[in-house]
Amino acid sequence: MATCSVQEWMDARGEENISPDDSKYHYSEREIIIAESLSNEIREGKTTISLLLQDLKIYIDNGDDLIGISTALKLLLAIFEQIQDISEQQLHFVIDYFAVRIRNEDNHPAYDAGLREIILLFKRISEMNAFNPSESSLIIKSIFALADEKHRFKDLSNAVRQEVYTVVSYFFRQNSHILLKDFGTDKLVAGLLELATFEKKASCLLIVFPLISHISQFWSLGDPQLESLFTSFIRYFPIKIGGLQSESLRLSLEMSNFLTECIVSNNFYASLAFPHFIQILQDHSSMSATTTHEIFIMINTCVKRYSREAVSAWSTNLWNLLKFEVWNSENEDYVEDCLLILQSITTSLEHEKFSHEETHGDTFAKFVTEISNECRDRMVDSPQKFLLSSGRIIHSVASSSKHAFDLVTTTILPSLLALSKDLKLGSERMMLLRVLHYLLRAFVELLDQKDMTSNQAMIETKGALAKFQEGLVEMLSNAVVEFKRITLETSPVEDFENDAKCFFPALESLALLFRIPCYLTRVEEGMIVQELIQILVKSPRNGIIHNEGLHALKKISIHRPTVFVDMILPSLLDELSGLIAFDSKKEFSEIQEINSILNDIADIACHPCLKELDTGFPKGATSSYWHRNFDCFVSHLLQKIDTFFLNKDDICYATATVVALLKGLNIFDGELNSTHIKSATPDPGTLPYEFFWSQILKKALTLNQNFRENSASNSKKQYLDIRQIPNGGDFLEDSFLHLVGNILLIISRSKLNTSDNNIVFKFYNQSLLLENIETKDFVEGLPMHQDVIEPDFMEIPRVSLVSIYPLVGVQPLADDDKYLTKTKIRLGINQNAGNLAKNTILRLLNLDERINSRTRITILYYLQILIAKFHCSRDELKDGGKLLDFIESLVRDSRHKSPQYIQQLYQIIAYMTTASFACYDLKMMRPVFRILCDGLYPEKHDSKTCTLVAQSFRLILAKSRILSEDNYVQVRSLRKGYLLELTKPLFTKYRLYSKLVTQNIGCQHKGKDSYLIALIGILRSMELPLLLNVISIEELVALTLDGTNVSNDDWAKAEYIKLLCVLIRQQPENTEKHIDIIIERMIERTHNTLERPSDANVECRILALEVLRLVIENFGLSLMPFRKVALMAELAVAKDDCHAGVRQAAAQCSLALIYVKV
Repeated sequence: MATCSVQEWMDARGEENISPDDSKYHYSEREIIIAESLSNEIREGKTTISLLLQDLKIYIDNGDDLIGISTALKLLLAIFEQIQDISEQQLHFVIDYFAVRIRNEDNHPAYDAGLREIILLFKRISEMNAFNPSESSLIIKSIFALADEKHRFKDLSNAVRQEVYTVVSYFFRQNSHILLKDFGTDKLVAGLLELATFEKKASCLLIVFPLISHISQFWSLGDPQLESLFTSFIRYFPIKIGGLQSESLRLSLEMSNFLTECIVSNNFYASLAFPHFIQILQDHSSMSATTTHEIFIMINTCVKRYSREAVSAWSTNLWNLLKFEVWNSENEDYVEDCLLILQSITTSLEHEKFSHEETHGDTFAKFVTEISNECRDRMVDSPQKFLLSSGRIIHSVASSSKHAFDLVTTTILPSLLALSKDLKLGSERMMLLRVLHYLLRAFVELLDQKDMTSNQAMIETKGALAKFQEGLVEMLSNAVVEFKRITLETSPVEDFENDAKCFFPALESLALLFRIPCYLTRVEEGMIVQELIQILVKSPRNGIIHNEGLHALKKISIHRPTVFVDMILPSLLDELSGLIAFDSKKEFSEIQEINSILNDIADIACHPCLKELDTGFPKGATSSYWHRNFDCFVSHLLQKIDTFFLNKDDICYATATVVALLKGLNIFDGELNSTHIKSATPDPGTLPYEFFWSQILKKALTLNQNFRENSASNSKKQYLDIRQIPNGGDFLEDSFLHLVGNILLIISRSKLNTSDNNIVFKFYNQSLLLENIETKDFVEGLPMHQDVIEPDFMEIPRVSLVSIYPLVGVQPLADDDKYLTKTKIRLGINQNAGNLAKNTILRLLNLDERINSRTRITILYYLQILIAKFHCSRDELKDGGKLLDFIESLVRDSRHKSPQYIQQLYQIIAYMTTASFACYDLKMMRPVFRILCDGLYPEKHDSKTCTLVAQSFRLILAKSRILSEDNYVQVRSLRKGYLLELTKPLFTKYRLYSKLVTQNIGCQHKGKDSYLIALIGILRSMELPLLLNVISIEELVALTLDGTNVSNDDWAKAEYIKLLCVLIRQQPENTEKHIDIIIERMIERTHNTLERPSDANVECRILALEVLRLVIENFGLSLMPFRKVALMAELAVAKDDCHAGVRQAAAQCSLALIYVKV
């Protein structure tokens, strides 16, 4: 009949090649050729589908070869996938044949095989052009026949059932009009439900649920059909699926969503769902908390999705259920769920265009009034029990809409105001104030939801709340006055704090009143602010009263920047001025109060505003409202600094003010989000924090002019100098300059800076020429670090305390490479960073130039940034070579230098080593680490130098505020493994000095101690598994025990004891054999008497006792009796130690020893 025959197809069959989750076969190459050949012959008319089916019958009717049936049917499916144009008669013939086959009324064994192929064939036929939609009825009727009394459908595989549901869903959706006409809704719903009666497979239900949701929503079903459908799917609630956690979670979520759509797909289901859930919840004692929560969530979803009429019919029943959960439940999650449902019911019942004449309007008012009345009665009758819980209920209802709020307020508020006069207990008064806070918070939430203008908000305010304005303000004001009175009392702190807690809700409520437009008069606002400020300044710092007052003023300032600018900030500054005037003798306590007020101002002012000023957009302003308070804070405090500079005795206050500015900047910049950053600079000419930057610089630095004799040009130059104190003649202290530098650091790395609008780039592009400077005070017109242009020109090292930080924090350009080439070009230091580093090193090594420790460390930070951030080790130096070559030459030349020079040189090398490891500079890491190791040799250097070099090893992996991602330095995690590999020679040297017998015992001990100190500086930052890749556990234990005896370095000794704790916890089997030596070493640390004082500090003694406790807990049973006796004696000595922490640790250790089972 054809070039390729059916027999060839049957002979080509192999393994089953269809995926359970795939609706298409994956044919072999031979099968594709055969199917294409037969398809072409059908197209050419050489054969027909009918003839092909006749040829296949010999195989598909053979009940002895079920696999052969599937293979033969697969050929038919493959051909139908190849062709599109088949006559309608041919299609009808195929459909009719296979419909009869599926029904299998004669119980032919062969007809129950190959069902999946037939279903896929039906699906393919339905997509063909010649398919007549009326054939859908024939297909659906045959499929429904599968769910007969023999349960053939139930016995089918999951994959086959999934395909059946897919085909049914397709015809129900695409040809529903024909099916409904031929069968009617009764038979269609019954047929579907018979198919799904026993269904449990998730993949199948993911098809069934959406289909039920579809027909429930779009078909005109009668009540009996809807009840049947509801009964069929509600049994699956709540969804629970076992299996792999991630997969089961995904399936549970997906099925829950589809099941939810079923439940809310028809309003009729409300009459079934609500009573079903109510009945379950009326006795949920046996249910898990998760199931109960899911039911509450489902009820809330139903309330939101059903029609107003459906919800209205069940609103009272739901209220009767939920109120007792709120009043009586001890589970906070249940209470929160119930409150959400009540809010959803109220929202659902209210019509957008509300009319009192409409029935649903009456239902809404009736529902809200019923809740309000019942809550009011409960609060009045039993305030102690029901005030708070009822307050939460009325908040959830009142916050649903303005009309609901008015109904609740009218019902509740008069009774609450009257009740406030009768309550005597502090706890009851606090709960009443909390209820008022709930009401006010509901109203403010409504205002915020609508995002109204001021005029619109004023209209909204003229509702029920306005009727009780006088009584409400009076009640809250009286509470604050009483709160203030308690604060000023001199009774013990615990007593008055407990009394004051009752009035905390009043402070929160007053803060909310400020957010309601025009609710408070200007006079009332001023009086409240003054009371809050008095509470703030008179209460003990860091106490709960102080914190509550601070929180209230902060909230007012964020939402009402006008009040902050006009009232809060001036009042706090007046308090500050009063303290300074009083503090003529500079008493420590008074200075502390001044610092506290400055800190409070920073805490209140330095948060992004949420509203614009009441007066609107300020004239001349170039950016959004969110930083109004911060700008005002900065401006006023900078003016204060100028005032303090006028008097030499007030310089300490200027420093305190800069501390407050730094704290405020930290708070403000840390709270900025992407919204603020996008709206930061609508004017491209305005740089982030430009005013702050320029003004704070003027407070710290000034300009001097110098004539450079050896310059090719005789033009005058400007250089930066430390500002002199007016009328004093002295220069500013390092602490002041350091604070200013840190302010510049935060500004320079702020996210407000962009590639096109970066404050650092602007100031590094300015010229040093005097003729380009308009005035001598134009400090910000100079580059912040003059080394950028003329490395040897900066003559005053203390300027570094300010000038290097912008370079530390500068944000690289967005499209830059890993070496920041474009950024360096923009800064003017490309290919010159190496020279900058070289000159910095020479300045640090100049013994004639007296540089204090703070300045020296700051300059070393600068050197680290040049290496780790700007990769200066790659640059060719002016005199030839690289930075590494220069360092090696300095080390070679240092043999005949003074010990002070050598110590400073190795300090520089230590900081360079840290920077090179941070950025994983392969060309620098090994050489500089080797140089640093050379500094440990006792034969080459004196003991002090060796000890200082050994101590510097702890810098390499230590956390750094400079070498961090905050400053755009990519700290590489790979450095640990590489560093540990380079540390192997140190282990070798340590072992050498441990075993070496020399005539110079002192040199041997110093060498051993130096290597021990150096090693722990690295080991302390390593994970134990990583360590054991380099050193055996036995060697590590021996090294650690040796380290606990190290002399003249308490830090190293403490770290070794910590490492010993880790070893006992994680490697008990390897440390147990060393019990005796461990106990001996730890007793040497803990024994601290007048006759024999300990060589360990307090921290080491406490840690040693922690080791002894671990030994007792882990190995107590193996301790010899004499060792226990000795331990008890030493612990008795430790319990008499002069430090309380040691005594407490010794007591815990003794207790552990007592409880060891003998």
